[in-house]
Amino acid sequence: MSGIPSISPLARDICRKRPRCAKVATYRELKAQLAKLENEAAAVRQQERRRTRFQANNLHAAFKTLLLLADNALTRYWTITMSHEEKDLARSSLQAAFLRHEDSLAPPGRQPGEDNPAVYRTLLESTRAIPWKIDWATMQFAYIGPQIEALLGYAPSTWRTAEDWAARMHPDDREDVVNFCVAQSQAGTDHEADYRALTADGGYVWIRDVVHVVRKENGDVDALIGFMFDISERKRTEERLAELQRELERLSLSDSLTGIGNRRMFDTVIACEWASAAASGKPLSLVMIDIDFFKSYNDYYGHLQGDECLKRIARVLGEAAGPNAFLGRFGGEEFVLVLAQTDADQAVRIAQRCRALIGEEGIAHLRSPHGQRVTASFGVATVVPNEGIDITAFINLTDAQLYQAKDQGRNRIAAVDRAGIGGEGFKLQSR
Repeated sequence: MSGIPSISPLARDICRKRPRCAKVATYRELKAQLAKLENEAAAVRQQERRRTRFQANNLHAAFKTLLLLADNALTRYWTITMSHEEKDLARSSLQAAFLRHEDSLAPPGRQPGEDNPAVYRTLLESTRAIPWKIDWATMQFAYIGPQIEALLGYAPSTWRTAEDWAARMHPDDREDVVNFCVAQSQAGTDHEADYRALTADGGYVWIRDVVHVVRKENGDVDALIGFMFDISERKRTEERLAELQRELERLSLSDSLTGIGNRRMFDTVIACEWASAAASGKPLSLVMIDIDFFKSYNDYYGHLQGDECLKRIARVLGEAAGPNAFLGRFGGEEFVLVLAQTDADQAVRIAQRCRALIGEEGIAHLRSPHGQRVTASFGVATVVPNEGIDITAFINLTDAQLYQAKDQGRNRIAAVDRAGIGGEGFKLQSR
């Protein structure tokens, strides 16, 4: 078992599925694209971190002053725009979850009122970061920067309560983000969260919300002050990078000629199915297929025609085995089928169907003694995994059956049942 590679999440997802053929860029081209995109993503992340850190450090340096600003000039400004009824809106019941800040973002040593509030207001309303303040007791916005309208399309006057903030969040993000942010705020912990904010035209923008919790002298939460950053560019780069990584992994597990699973994918799948069968006590069957006289076929028709033959055989085997079987190219002209929860009788019947469909395909092979058509030999083995046999022994057992079929004249099936569940189909295996 030590020689079997680890099972990736992608492999687990497709253990029971035959990989589909797809026209994709070559592995080398995709790898070059991935490397280029990784460099671009790193540059974007570094730029985003630098910009965010600079803005956060400088803007959070004004937190205590911003409190004074919010308490007088900003609060008065917001009060003018709100009706008496809006002030009495009940506190919304939010919930929240993301990144905590163990240390407060508010710097020590600065006292409210040390600087001119007008300077900070100009700073706050001209930066790309969007400042905001929410009164904790009422859960109403005391202030939000006018930049929010350019970003999301909602005027500052429409941001009245925390409910407006939650309602303008993507439904898939809303519950987790709200739950996290409220939990951290209740604990008095500075934090940040990434989420998709809905725009007025129905789209969405990726936002990073950096939140500072302001406490009263008695320790109770007084207000939340934060800054929203547009991180859409970085998220788009990350999504594209993830997409290319998935495609690269898919290509690394696929045979470039036939589009079916390659040897690496087979090693992963057999390990997965072996562990599953060992846990469930269900039989596991393996079928190895070798195209008869394929060297002669290549010598006579040429390697390009040989490639076309391999692709046709792969398609036929996939159709015969069905979607629940794993089909892979074992190497050269050899193919392999992994049949989970399949006893010896069923496995032999699948091999018989594969053999019959290859014959019906009618691929000409003038140097074959079997009707001058392409045929294949099959080795079938069935086991219930236990301590008495490992994966390597199981593969060797199947391979031995394949060579037995070839020694007996080719174009036939040889099978062995180590699970002890042979049926009528298994008894006819030697024909």
